[in-house]
Amino acid sequence: MTTPLPCNDTESFDYIIVGAGSAGCTLANRLTECGRYRVLLLEAGTSHGGLFSDMPSGFARFMHSRKFNWLYRSQKEPQLNNEKGCYTPRGKMLGGSSGINAMIYTRGLASDYNAWAELGNHGWSYNDLLPYFIKSESNSRGRSKYHGDNGPLSVSDVAPYYRVSKQFLEACDQYGLTANPDFNGSQLEGHGAYQFTIKDGKRCSAYHAYLKPALTRTNLTVLSGCLTERVLFSGKQATGVCYQQGRNRYIANAEKEVILCAGAFNSPQILLRSGIGSAEQLTKSGIELVHENSAVGKNLQEHVDISIHCKNNAKDGLTLTPCGLVKLSVPFVSYLFTKKGQLAHSLAEVGAFYCSSGKVQEPDIQVHLLPVMFNDSGYDWTPTLKQGFTCHVCLLRPESRGEVRLNPENPFGKPLITYGFLKEESDKKALINGIKKAFEILKQPALSKHHGGFIFPSPELSDDQLLKQIKSKCGLIYHPTGTCKMGPENDNDAVVSPELKVKGVERLRVVDASIMPRVISGNTNAPTIAIAEKGADLIKADA
Repeated sequence: MTTPLPCNDTESFDYIIVGAGSAGCTLANRLTECGRYRVLLLEAGTSHGGLFSDMPSGFARFMHSRKFNWLYRSQKEPQLNNEKGCYTPRGKMLGGSSGINAMIYTRGLASDYNAWAELGNHGWSYNDLLPYFIKSESNSRGRSKYHGDNGPLSVSDVAPYYRVSKQFLEACDQYGLTANPDFNGSQLEGHGAYQFTIKDGKRCSAYHAYLKPALTRTNLTVLSGCLTERVLFSGKQATGVCYQQGRNRYIANAEKEVILCAGAFNSPQILLRSGIGSAEQLTKSGIELVHENSAVGKNLQEHVDISIHCKNNAKDGLTLTPCGLVKLSVPFVSYLFTKKGQLAHSLAEVGAFYCSSGKVQEPDIQVHLLPVMFNDSGYDWTPTLKQGFTCHVCLLRPESRGEVRLNPENPFGKPLITYGFLKEESDKKALINGIKKAFEILKQPALSKHHGGFIFPSPELSDDQLLKQIKSKCGLIYHPTGTCKMGPENDNDAVVSPELKVKGVERLRVVDASIMPRVISGNTNAPTIAIAEKGADLIKADA
């Protein structure tokens, strides 16, 4: 791999954290709070996103933003009919994807984490991680067996704003799905309003919760607009990183450890650029091998999603027509002065968890109800010009696996992503069954004033016909995980140990959602923060 510009030395630090997303912000706070360690935090983005990031309904502004979004897209796959691949937004800012997500706070099932432990990852069971969820959280409901009230991350109840959201919950009742007041409590199954990382009408991203309070500490240095090229090694010991800032390239030295927190796409990409990965893949990219591990970038998991679009006869949802935008001007001004009203709400206000069939013991389907329609995982806004609402149906524990690879023609460019969606028969059956149950919920009388008919897909189709439609427009729910899989020493498919140390080298860890051996049954931001909270304790214990 060529190096077009010389590197300039910078000062040394105890720890270098690469990536200021949910995990990186958490680590930067926890590793500097004692005052003993000098920490450098490197972020490719340039700021925390500003007004539209802080505004709960403002995240749509970032769907096409080159400044704040990596704008990834997966490769075309033979088992799908999607010609363009799947649009994959990822946050490129201080706070990472927690600055552009829907702010839903869920943790998944206890059995998700117990399964990690059963794979040999001791210390990662649900009972091991629950204290970190509690430590990170300041829940508006107060302290309980499942919740904290004194953590940096504000978690709040936000009563649904849109009428169709409220009616959806009534429809779930009529269908026979029980109400669940706390998706993070004793059980996951049921329907209800989500809790959100929102405080006083503003998004509480990892930037606001963890990084901003730490910026006054003299032992923390934050450099934005910095693309980390690779980790540097002396033999097999990590010594620092080389990064680009503007037209210049620099070296930062780490006296203790380098910690990758760049997420499920960029962390394996940096490992590969650093010479850790498949020798065959590295040779094609002109990269010198440091340690061979063909598991780097493998095991990619994501919640495959299908959007059920319905006409909204009540015409009380959200549209981006000229008239709809004019109507939004009043709540926009109101929000600026009061931090209340329509724009103080996430668009994904309510949802449900249920089992795709009687053969499944715990929920394997999650739905989100939105008062607006869009396609291509949020990239195609054409449907927003019509009055409609969407029921997103996603598969929580897919068996299909994908992969992240370097682009051999440009290792510093966007990675090559294949999701492998719906390769496994079990995934096809579970998603079809989950969609059929969603159809039945949407047909309930509670939604009769809103529901003007199904636009896509059609409930009248056979399973084979429905599968064909699904394959043409399946998307994702922004939960990529697993590409730097955690596993014990004898797990040849693992990239990091249960201590999150990269196997085969020294003084290098990965701490983010990429270490999940299996994706959890819900939204992934809260678990990513818990991983970083635990990771900070593991790092400090070694120090």
